[in-house]
Amino acid sequence: MLYYGFILVCMALIALFNYLFAAPVFGFDFGFIALAVVISTVGVVVIDLILAGIVRWILPGAWFSPDKKGFAAGKRERRFYERLGIKKWKDKVPEWGKLTGFSKSRIAEPSNNLFIARYIQEANYGIGVHIACIIGGFAVIFIYMRYWLCFGLWIGLINAAYNAISLFILRYNLPKLHTLYAINERREKKRQAAAAEKPVPAETAAGREIPPENTPADPVKETAAATVSEGGTGTGSGR
Repeated sequence: MLYYGFILVCMALIALFNYLFAAPVFGFDFGFIALAVVISTVGVVVIDLILAGIVRWILPGAWFSPDKKGFAAGKRERRFYERLGIKKWKDKVPEWGKLTGFSKSRIAEPSNNLFIARYIQEANYGIGVHIACIIGGFAVIFIYMRYWLCFGLWIGLINAAYNAISLFILRYNLPKLHTLYAINERREKKRQAAAAEKPVPAETAAGREIPPENTPADPVKETAAATVSEGGTGTGSGR
């Protein structure tokens, strides 16, 4: 609630600023100021939605695949976010993933790498969306081009700040997701290695040859049988 309330406070401050300083210069009344602020705010929201749609549904998905570098924050960047107190406020910011059918509010399946890979990809998309909105949101100045310094510039700056907050959170969380993915992958490889080492019991089903008691079984066949019995050699990474 505080998140949305602050938007209303910013709108009121912009209107007040223009009433005190811009109105005497340009000669417009408070009604025009209020309408311009509301229209500019709605306009920047529409711009953000259009940009989000372009990034999410038009740009190549390969650009945002889970193994792409550059989306996750480095150690220095994460320390910078921690100095900003990100741990205290990151859970209070609304999560917009529900608009695409994939909520990133929590990791629902932490041991499932298919889920983790999808989570990373959606986070990459989110980062791309917020960067596009930070830059493209300033197109709002064209709504009232003559008065861009009065309305569009300030609305664009506030929009950039709000998108930057979500961008920081996504970049801060991504390294943890990559670490979790790697841990799951190592566990799966260990599990498969342990399964491959288990001896295969003698089978008595019709049509299967039973080796003599003193004849060693073929280790290649044992390994293959054990692997098949464990569902193949895939790691379930989803990449």
